[in-house]
Amino acid sequence: MLRAFRIRLVSVTMLCISIVVLAITSAINISNAIRLRQRADSMLDLISEYNGTLPQSTTEVEGKIDFYFSQETPFQTRYFVLRFDDVGNLTEAMTNYIAAVSVDDIQRYAALTAHLKNKSRGSIGQYRYLVTDSSDGRMITFLDRSQDRDSAFALLAISIFTAVIGLSCILVIMIILSKKIVQPFIRNQEKQKEFITDAGHELKTPLAIIRTNAEVLEVCCGGNEWIDSIKNQTERLDGLVKGLLQLARSSETNHDEVHIVFPLSAAVNEVTESFITMANQKGHTIHIDISPNIDFKGDPNSIRTLVSILVDNAIKYASENGEICVSLTRMGKSTAKTAKLIVENETDIDNSEDVNRYFERFYRSEGSRSRQTGGYGIGLSVAKTITEAHKGKISVSHSGNRIYFTVIL
Repeated sequence: MLRAFRIRLVSVTMLCISIVVLAITSAINISNAIRLRQRADSMLDLISEYNGTLPQSTTEVEGKIDFYFSQETPFQTRYFVLRFDDVGNLTEAMTNYIAAVSVDDIQRYAALTAHLKNKSRGSIGQYRYLVTDSSDGRMITFLDRSQDRDSAFALLAISIFTAVIGLSCILVIMIILSKKIVQPFIRNQEKQKEFITDAGHELKTPLAIIRTNAEVLEVCCGGNEWIDSIKNQTERLDGLVKGLLQLARSSETNHDEVHIVFPLSAAVNEVTESFITMANQKGHTIHIDISPNIDFKGDPNSIRTLVSILVDNAIKYASENGEICVSLTRMGKSTAKTAKLIVENETDIDNSEDVNRYFERFYRSEGSRSRQTGGYGIGLSVAKTITEAHKGKISVSHSGNRIYFTVIL
């Protein structure tokens, strides 16, 4: 359980940090892309204002643009200008400030943009363009943004690499720190187990004395309702103490030290058959459908306890004269594959009830017959602990008047 808690802690923490890092990385790159485009648009406006050229003096552009303009800027800016007459014919192609544009390129860009309206902006490939009309025709300015694009991709690659490295470091740190984070929970759980175990053993002696005294009173004074009540409540308390001790033992056992390969089919069949007499006495019938020769690596005693809890639970809560079915099947062709155990029974369960809460400790539904059947809300919690200790899964579902407990091992 603590290992699962550590995994969940690290996973949730990394998910939250990853979302924040992703948001920051995206914001940085999107902001950079917007800034570069705004800079390109400002440069296009400046070129258009100076009729296809750039001013040589920095004082001429003060207050007109929102980026740094130096004396080297005109020589670092790559662009070309196309001019059209009033009827849309290309009259001039000014390519003095760029070398990577051929005649075919000019014809292609002219055909793509000749129909655009005044003040139109957009991008074609690596170029950002601006359409401006004047008294002598139309001028379309194309600004080469290949350096901006390379810069944006470089920033994206660096930010992704940095984010991955940072998240990897945080993951390692979280894995290391999670051991210390769960230490208070480990100490708290150990104290709870110690309390349950000590209290259970301490209660056994007074319970045995009360039971003996009640029997002596019954012999001396004869039976009456008060003595019967003492005996019944003593038995209930004794059952609760045994359940608590069983729960504590199931949590404390280190299953990795006792895992061996054993015949699972024979174990399930043996445990189920031992309940047939009890079921018949209560008017229930048990149907057994177990596939032969299924082996499993685990703790045989714990698995027998698991099967016993599920079958006993089915007998306790089955509807009157209800049918109980126990099946074990192999979910694969070889004995190394997964095995599925299903214990189902007819029941009077309320369809609106949340059956997933059955595995919570001491949980009993509103209409539960636990007091009449001797249940304490512990058994299924023990079953879940045993299943998880064997790295399996246990679930519950219901359909109509039948309820199904499924264990995947």
